[in-house]
Formats: sequence, C-alpha cells, structure tokens
Amino acid sequence: MIERRSITTVTAESVLQSDVERLTGIEFACTCGRTHRVEIERLILEQGALRKVPDTIRQMGLGTKALLIADPASFAAAGDELAGQLGSSGFDVSLCVFPEDQLYADETALVRALIELEKDTEFMIAVGSGTINDIARFVSCKAGIPYLVVATAPSMDGYASTGSPILVNGYKKTYSLQSPLAIIGDLDVIRCAPPAMIAAGVGDMAAKITALCDWLLAAVVEEEHYCEVTAELMTRALTNVASEVTAIRTGGVPGIKKLMEGLVLSGIAMQMIGNSRPASGAEHHISHYWEMLHFAAGHRPELHGIKVGAATPLIARLYAELLEADMGEWNMTEKDAVQIAEWETNLRRCYGPLAEEMITENRSLLLSQPELDVRMNRLVRGWPELKPKLRTLLGLVPDLKALLRDAGAPAGPREIGVARQELSDALRVAKEVRSRYTVLQLADQLGLLERFAEERTRESFAP
Repeated sequence: MIERRSITTVTAESVLQSDVERLTGIEFACTCGRTHRVEIERLILEQGALRKVPDTIRQMGLGTKALLIADPASFAAAGDELAGQLGSSGFDVSLCVFPEDQLYADETALVRALIELEKDTEFMIAVGSGTINDIARFVSCKAGIPYLVVATAPSMDGYASTGSPILVNGYKKTYSLQSPLAIIGDLDVIRCAPPAMIAAGVGDMAAKITALCDWLLAAVVEEEHYCEVTAELMTRALTNVASEVTAIRTGGVPGIKKLMEGLVLSGIAMQMIGNSRPASGAEHHISHYWEMLHFAAGHRPELHGIKVGAATPLIARLYAELLEADMGEWNMTEKDAVQIAEWETNLRRCYGPLAEEMITENRSLLLSQPELDVRMNRLVRGWPELKPKLRTLLGLVPDLKALLRDAGAPAGPREIGVARQELSDALRVAKEVRSRYTVLQLADQLGLLERFAEERTRESFAP
C-alpha cells in the first residue's frame, strides 16, 4: 500500500483566501459544524504541464505500471504524446482508447476498461474530460488503485469530485467513489479544445446559480445541511468565470485558466460536502432526463454542460416567478389517489422500462398532509431571510441567456434539438431523476408546476 501525502490542517478563513491550487490535501473544521477534507494531492494548471506528468507520478510514488484510457480526440490532443513521454521515462503503460462513436460512461465502457486492466497495474491515467474521468474513477475505485487526470478540455466540473454518473440499463445513477490523486491540465492543450467543449464548461458553471438556490431552499424546507464556506467558494468560482466569458470564448490562456479553476473548484466543493449539492440541482436533473431519453433512442446526446446550460435559464425563471408571487396564496396539499395514479402514469410514459424503479425511489416524496404542513411552516418562517439570498444569487448573472450566448453556447432547449414534448415532460418529471429536493419539488407541492411547464413550453416553442 502506498503511503499517501499527509493531510494539512487549515482554517476556514484561509480556505476562502486561497487560490484553488492551494486547496489540495487539506482538512478544516468549518463554521458549518463539519470537518471538510480534500483528498486531491496535486493540482497543476499551467502551460507546458504535460511535460510534468512523469516527474509528478514519481514524486507521488504511484509506481511504474499504468493503464492510460482516452478517446480518439483526447488521445490525439495529449494521450499519444504522454504515452511516449512515460515510455521513454521508464514507465510500463498499457492503452485503452475507446471508439469515439461508442463512448458512454455505461456498463460496456466499464467492462472494456476492466478487460484492459492488467492485474499488476498500479495506477490509472484518465486523459480526457467528463466521460473518460467517470470511467477511470469507477474502475480504479473498484480495482483498489489510484488514478490521476490529465485534462484535455474545460468542459465539465467533475474533475475533482468523488462521484461518477453511470448509465446502468439506460438509467443514470451517480456512484460515490474516489477523487483523483492529481489533476494536471496543460493550458496549451486545453485552450485548443473544440469551441463546443469550452462553451459546455461555461454552461456547467452557469448552473451553479440555480444549484446554489436549490441548496438554500432545501436547507429551509427540508432542513438539509448547508455550508456557507463551500457556497462562497462556488460563488467566487462562478463570478470569476462570468467576468471572463469573452476571453474564455477566444481561447486566451488567462480566460481558459479561470474556467478550469472554476470547474476544478466546483469539484473540490463537492468533495468537501461529500455529494454534488453545491454544484448540481434541478437544471442537472432536466439535463439527465434529456440524456436518458436520447440514449434510449440511440441518439448521441449533446455535451453535458451544453444541456445543463440550456436548462439553467428555465430554472432561474421559475425562481424569479416564485420571488414575485404572493406567498399568502401558497398552499401545500397532499396528492389524492387520482393524482398519484396520474403521477405513476406519467412516469411510465416518460421513463418506460425505468419507470417502476423511479416510482419506487420517489414514492417517499409523496408526503402526507401533516408532513407538508411542517414544510410549509418552515418555508413561511424562513422566507423573509431566504428571499433576499435567492435574489442575490440570481443577480450574479442577471441575463443567463446572454452569458451563454456570449460563450458560444445554446441558451434554450429548442436550440439543442429538444422536442416540444421532451421539454414539457422534463419540467414535470425530471424531478424524479433523483430524490433530491429542488425548486421543481417545491413548485409541485405548491400546485404550480403544471402551469409553469405549460407556459414555458409554449413560450419556448412560440413561432
């Protein structure tokens, strides 16, 4: 067993003042009452970083026998050169390069990687971005070996997280696994990523606005644990990216570095909390719903961040409408037998063979009237303090659609090929993708979701 670098104890105040590169290998007693820990040992985001990979591996004592996984694009961008560097530096590297047109983080990819994993492999190297990272995280964790990431695109925020969303029987499930021991991003490589992947990264960062709103909401209605320090880290990452969108789109090194720092910091925040709550909310549920639909139909889906970005203005609009509404007219009413039957029918129509599992997992969200009364009381008591906090978050980027378009990203579902019925259904049933409380659940409990879905669908597909 490799003896890992010791964890450094720091303070919450120093965390808020530190650059992202210094938030590795730390733990701190937070003002939220918990102790947060970051397992990543090394983070290198700079020009020419690819040349530092062999020495970094030696310094970390990971061994010499590795499995490098990539797809054709990431292998061409960095994997081929890295494999040559490692080979000439005395490492024994096996390759697993997935076919581009078959690459999903699903059972097939996991089996393929496991087949290529020789029994004496000491560590894995993921060369790529989202899907490659998810596969490497899952396989390395199950095999009991460490892995590191050589990033090739600023397209998503999962580099530093511990969770991997995996398609299992067509159903997207997130598994809690392990973080990479190192993240190495050569900015000369990353800035040359396809424009769509850069736009996807901005879309994934824009989603932090509504994700943080959902976290605040859940803290009030469901009394979920909330951490001000972690939320502040996410807010800082978001504002840094939003202020550099033009530089990011043109591929300038400073702008691309800001984007990568924001995406990595997002993963670090998830690692601190132990789940994706700081970075993922209702907008991600909608994206996952569309991805599951398109996967089942055999269509290659848009990049994760592109879909998330297109969903984010919809959720921000729902929050804006709630902030302008009269709370005195709100009421949470228990669903009757007819409404529950209709709910089950809609899930069966929308999720097909996955529906029974969805119904089982989400039945606990069909609360009794006394349970709803408790939550309504919490909302009423907490609304005066919650309302200005939500306004502040939404005000970080007053025009989300403009931000997305400035980044070269689609700003709505119609722009990414989502059909009218797919949008209508997503707004109604995407909340069942996972049993996490979001504004979609609140709107449903208040009896407002159906009208919102109809109006936004009609608006989105107006001639």
